[in-house]
Amino acid sequence: MTGAIEHQSSIARFAGWGLGLIAVVVATAMIHPGPICTAIAVLAALASLAGIYRQLRLAWARARASEENSQVLREQAQLVRAEQQKISADLGLLGNYGNLLLGSTDLAEALQISQQMLSQLLPDCAGSIYPLIDGEGLAEVTHLWGTHVGETRTQASAQDCRAMVTCKPSLSSSERPEEACAHIQFPADGAPMSAVCIPLNAQTESLGWLYLTSPGLEGCSKMVVALAAAKQLSQALANLKLRGNLRDLSVRDPLTGLFNRRYLQESLGREMTRSKRRNLPLAVMMFDLDHFKAFNDNFGHAAGDAVLVAFGRLLGNSFRNEDIACRLGGEEFILIMPEMELTVAKRRAQELLAATADLNIVHEGQTLPPITTSIGLAMMPEHGEKPDALMAAADQALYLAKSSGRNRCSVAGEIAESVTANGS
Repeated sequence: MTGAIEHQSSIARFAGWGLGLIAVVVATAMIHPGPICTAIAVLAALASLAGIYRQLRLAWARARASEENSQVLREQAQLVRAEQQKISADLGLLGNYGNLLLGSTDLAEALQISQQMLSQLLPDCAGSIYPLIDGEGLAEVTHLWGTHVGETRTQASAQDCRAMVTCKPSLSSSERPEEACAHIQFPADGAPMSAVCIPLNAQTESLGWLYLTSPGLEGCSKMVVALAAAKQLSQALANLKLRGNLRDLSVRDPLTGLFNRRYLQESLGREMTRSKRRNLPLAVMMFDLDHFKAFNDNFGHAAGDAVLVAFGRLLGNSFRNEDIACRLGGEEFILIMPEMELTVAKRRAQELLAATADLNIVHEGQTLPPITTSIGLAMMPEHGEKPDALMAAADQALYLAKSSGRNRCSVAGEIAESVTANGS
């Protein structure tokens, strides 16, 4: 607009000069009549008009350039505003993502939230999350969004991902597959593809990685957003892991790793209610290691702890995922077995008595003597429909097994039967 006004002002100014020159020519011709003077005056006027025309053209060119510059500036301003709007939208989504992660209660929920939000934050990429499996050094791909141009292994070790080895994002493409992570499988048809693995690290701990792919060789167009999202996910995974560790401290026995009495009190009533609602049985086994005090006196408390750890491991590894193994304290243990019939529970008791006698426990290079256990078995609803009643029945059955010679299982309300390693 300013350039147009200046252009109009220049035209008006030069037009005034032109009219002035014409007036001078006319006046000269009147004062000095004659063809020579008139010709000289006309030539002078034409020369002046030519100069004025050149000035007009220069002024017009300047005005046009100014207008074009203004248009470029307006377009640039529009691009800047559009980019600011995109950044603002991404920041809003990132903030929402962070808030949702803070409210997640477990890993599955955090990964589900990530799948939904990352598909919005990174619409031009396909992605997968590789959370590390605790204690195994392996990660299993989960929560895919979009369609990968190139596939990736379902399960991979931390050593298969360059991002996990270097602790920084790893970029690769189908153009240079030799530099890619071992878990990436590039398209067989040679379609161009770029990939990036972003490590999920928090508080010096590796938690997995984020795998992103996009068609072409340009790479992820929103890498800054991807890095910010990965940082939020890393922090959320670290918080969930810490929360889980703290919960384990409150419900786990620190020596054996089994659940403690507090968790038993929380879970027994819940499992009994669930089984009763479904009209299914529930078995409770109570264990007491035989002659454990004498064992401690003869071999020391450290050896006794080794026995408790070995027996706890046996309990934890011998039964179904739905069974709940707890340490009551000292050498007493309990096993809750939902939906288990009495005949099956008796058979499991025999197997466990035999497995306990076969335990080979080595402590400080010395093989410890074999151990045995006594078991009291109670069933719901036959021996009690409340936690306290069922526990009391199992405890009475355990007392009967101990008083009848140990290394045997006693069922509440029945005579104790001896069970050895061969089931006799």
